[in-house]
Amino acid sequence: MHAAVVLALPVLAYAASRLAGAAAVRAADRVTAASRLRRANRLLQAAAALVGLFVFTDSEFADALAAALPAPDAASAFGVLAATVLVGGVLPALAVHLGTRPAWAAVTGNATDYAATVRRFLAFAAVLVAPALFVVGAWLAAPSGTASLLAVVGAAAVVAVALPSLAARFGPVREPTAAEAAVVPACADGLRVRVVETGNHPVANAVAAGVLPGARYVFVTDALFRTLDADATTAVLAHEVAHHRRGHVLARFLATGVALAPIFLAANGVVEAFVPAIALSAALLLAVGPLVRWTEFDADAYAAARVGDAAMERALATLADRGLVPTERSRLARLFSFHPAVGRRRGRLR
Repeated sequence: MHAAVVLALPVLAYAASRLAGAAAVRAADRVTAASRLRRANRLLQAAAALVGLFVFTDSEFADALAAALPAPDAASAFGVLAATVLVGGVLPALAVHLGTRPAWAAVTGNATDYAATVRRFLAFAAVLVAPALFVVGAWLAAPSGTASLLAVVGAAAVVAVALPSLAARFGPVREPTAAEAAVVPACADGLRVRVVETGNHPVANAVAAGVLPGARYVFVTDALFRTLDADATTAVLAHEVAHHRRGHVLARFLATGVALAPIFLAANGVVEAFVPAIALSAALLLAVGPLVRWTEFDADAYAAARVGDAAMERALATLADRGLVPTERSRLARLFSFHPAVGRRRGRLR
């Protein structure tokens, strides 16, 4: 039965996303439609991936794969895990993403290049999945107990150091053009600013990554330069610079590691209370939320001090008006979200 669900899930996910996309584009304006479509895409991808991971784990495919791998237990477990993630998680999520593309084309007026869309999605999935598989692989390969925990810590440190440089070298990333470099703030001196090419998918975003001097990056999508005016773009880049200058990137990484430590301690047999360890990790992850939200407010203040309150507020307002960031969140959403809503961020700037 589970095997049949695994085979049918991508088709069902695609059909559900087509219906959700059709409902989203019936909104009164394009901004609302884009916001609803983006939200539906994320929720359906998460739901499809979670269902896929669960049913593949309990399916005949996982059992057959485990039996077919003539390898040590750790290698066999890693092979089954990788197949579970790819077939059970990535494939249904990709089906959802493709199913929302016709609606997205109707909202943006841009025709969908499906081959490029698949390539970008798989590249993004690789950025998310490969580091996790690397860490889990290190955990499975190491002896049980404290050595396994140390292997996880070491692998996570390697990921934190190497991933930004690998993304800059092998991803759809380039150096800024002269016009783009002209709006990079002076406070970015010493950091590596790279532009992510998005094609016809206008994702206006920026992110800070990397912890080692000389390998600290600010990635910004080409769509951000088209979406915001020069001063507002400079403000967004200064906000990302702040995450480096104020130590936010390292603080977030360490806080997340501490929050997940009880689970790994229990999984490695260092502590025996597995259920309490999961509960403690969940509580610690919730506690990380306020820290991460504070770093967003702090980065806004840093950018406003160097570029101006008006530019930072205009950047937030424009992104909210385009449906790219939420203006407000419910109390429950605020509890689980790492990013504060734009309304609260703009209120802090005034």
